[in-house]
Amino acid sequence: MFVFIAWGGWQVYQRWEERHLVRRAAAYLSGGDVKSAALSTLRALQLNSNSARAMRIVAQIAEQAQDRTALDWRRKIVGLKPHSTQDDLALADCALQFGEINAAGKTLASIDDGGKQTAAFHATAARLAKARQDVAEAKNEWSEVVRLAPDDESYQVQFALSCLEQPVAAEREQGLALLEKLRNSPTQRSGATRSLIVDGIAHRRPVEGLRSLGHDLQSYPEAIFSDKLLYLGILRQSYDPEYTTYLTKIENEAAAKPDDLAALLTWMNGNEISIVAIDFARSLPEGALNAWPVPWAMAEAYAKVNDWSALESFTANSNWHQFDFLRRAYLARALRAENKPAATEREWAGAVKSASAQSQSLLLLARIVFEWGWKNESVDLVWQLAKYPEVQFEALHTLYLQYTKAGDTEGLYRVLARLTEIDPGDLKVQNNLAQVSLLLNADLERARRRAANLYRKEPSNGVYVSTYAFSLYAKGDAKGALKVMRTLRKDQLSEPPLAAYYGIFLAASGEKNKAREYLELGRQTELLPEERTLLDRAEAASK
Repeated sequence: MFVFIAWGGWQVYQRWEERHLVRRAAAYLSGGDVKSAALSTLRALQLNSNSARAMRIVAQIAEQAQDRTALDWRRKIVGLKPHSTQDDLALADCALQFGEINAAGKTLASIDDGGKQTAAFHATAARLAKARQDVAEAKNEWSEVVRLAPDDESYQVQFALSCLEQPVAAEREQGLALLEKLRNSPTQRSGATRSLIVDGIAHRRPVEGLRSLGHDLQSYPEAIFSDKLLYLGILRQSYDPEYTTYLTKIENEAAAKPDDLAALLTWMNGNEISIVAIDFARSLPEGALNAWPVPWAMAEAYAKVNDWSALESFTANSNWHQFDFLRRAYLARALRAENKPAATEREWAGAVKSASAQSQSLLLLARIVFEWGWKNESVDLVWQLAKYPEVQFEALHTLYLQYTKAGDTEGLYRVLARLTEIDPGDLKVQNNLAQVSLLLNADLERARRRAANLYRKEPSNGVYVSTYAFSLYAKGDAKGALKVMRTLRKDQLSEPPLAAYYGIFLAASGEKNKAREYLELGRQTELLPEERTLLDRAEAASK
């Protein structure tokens, strides 16, 4: 009996110790001591490997570090707590953080009706809508959040920001008025003021008002370094005599803080004063320039002023540790500019190989070289990214935008075919693949079947109707195509993308006068080369 009592007492102690360690870890994390928080949670998990409380702390630490293992931890927690709305929402938010939009949507859809009536649910739904670039739905969701939690001022800020993204002036004014009101809140004044400045810059509001806002923002005790850079930019834009003095002030503040120093140098690069950044760097001790992320900002400064020999020297014999792939990429850039093809190829291959170890590194490299104008290299990198499940949607949508902008229909076909393999239930992708296939005369039978199936599912969807009509036209049935298009409303037919195809079908059917009206509307939209050819032929036939 004593053994059982002792064993029971030990289990009680373990549970108490686990809870104590988790509470201590949470305190460490809130105080910014990530290392101590991690050690406490590790000990808690050693006592209980299924401790959801400890796993939540680990997930938070990973999220702060932009580490995708956070998703694995969030999924484990949901497995242990299948009916916890809070954990489901945390998983959905985590999925959004790492670009897994579909996963976030599925998680939200799985939440029970009770959970869907909470402000937290609608806040996550609003973030999902924004990730899907549906600004109207995002505003609707934030409106519901504010209704359910009217006293939470942080939600009011988000609602105000969603108003600023609307195309209607009255809604934008509503957002601006709410932000002005929130400037009186001790906890929200920084965010509200910062948002007013950013919106004011974007909409070219009078610089005097922006200067006043910037002065207030940088004077708040809770102001961060980027707020000071925002104010510095306003002073520079307005040719304010305080600019030089203030620049010197924040140079002195940033010199001993690597993150702030890198931010300042990056600001200088972005404002076309990289030569000032290089001159300022000469006044700093060597150790300050070696602390990450300062080397990256310095490399960019040399590249901005086309000082390729300095860039080569700066990157040739250093070590950027986990970011060494960036060092080799910048070295490759210098070598290419100096017309050293063999050395360029060696360093570039090394950069790609090193970055390939992590999808996020590859994504960062792709974004950087695209900004350099290395289009072929960036496209190759993004295709590599499409092999990584955690970022394949982001990669493929990036390629889709690039190929659309370049008018590369064959590239679009490759992307859409891959997207269809990954998510065969996405009807928009199915439609676009059918459309592009018809334009390229590729896999025609399957394209026609897709178009017909989509038309049967949604016969009032103008885009699906036009694709099905085009499949008939491509088979030589212009009259059938016209008949299908005429099931749409007049306002639908007047939309430029649909008008282009309607005009083509009208011209092929001999209705020349009417065709010219719609072909002219069709010219107002972005067209692929094959579509422009069809439009040109239709216009010639309708003369």
